[in-house]
Amino acid sequence: MDRFYTAPISNLTPSDFTDLVRLALTEDKPENDITSESIFSSEQKCTATLIAKEEGVLAGLAVIEELKKQTGSLFTYTIHKQEGDTFQNKDTLINLEGSLIVILRIERILLNFLQYLSGIATEANKISKKYENKLLIFDTRKTLPGYRKLVKYAVYIGGACNHRQNLSDMALIKDNHVAMSGSIKEAVSKVRNKFPNKKVELEIDGLHQLDEALIAAPDIIMLDNFNTEDTKIAVEKIKLEKPNIRIECSGGITPEKLDNLSKIGLIGVSMGYLTHTTRFLDLSLEIESH
Repeated sequence: MDRFYTAPISNLTPSDFTDLVRLALTEDKPENDITSESIFSSEQKCTATLIAKEEGVLAGLAVIEELKKQTGSLFTYTIHKQEGDTFQNKDTLINLEGSLIVILRIERILLNFLQYLSGIATEANKISKKYENKLLIFDTRKTLPGYRKLVKYAVYIGGACNHRQNLSDMALIKDNHVAMSGSIKEAVSKVRNKFPNKKVELEIDGLHQLDEALIAAPDIIMLDNFNTEDTKIAVEKIKLEKPNIRIECSGGITPEKLDNLSKIGLIGVSMGYLTHTTRFLDLSLEIESH
């Protein structure tokens, strides 16, 4: 089974985060760094080491070059772990050398990006490995503005699956669409007619909608907030009557709910949890005199 509905976010380019880095730098220093600039001179140098305080999967390294560029290239860096690599507690991930004031200025910003994205990649990796060949773990659009491509990339780096990136990638007909269009059949038909080359996913919120959903024949049927027993019934019926339709479960799904779903068969599970609940990974930047 194909792991993706649309093209995955398998790489990043500077344009994906240039504005975010600029915003972070401006937000953190609208005028002066009154602490560092009072205590240290602009000529002082240092070395710094980014150290893991727990095991994880590394994501977001490209941001370092952008931070260097936007702060005047006043430091250099050496990367010891590559994007997507696993690491252990106390591993050295990156060494930096250069202006003490600049490295102090970027410390929190660098940590914010790497801890956030590595946290997502680590959790995606843990869940997708645990349920390999049992469930396909998808992300959602529950992301902070501006960060969507970065966090979906982190999900991909971790080994989980990307759902659609935006409203243009594919159609997802939800309860409000159905209610306002009059019926499932009408909603699916209109999307098929206007965008015949786009995938169509249909959300249903109960077994009472399943027969109409099967007649409409979308590419994917999303079972939203179904309990385990109703999920089993729906999956069996879909696989029997329309085996080409893909199945996805959604609705407040946390890691604790995955064991039961994994026993039903190879289906997709979309988890906003991956991007809106996953915690920052514990990383530390330790600075020493040059």
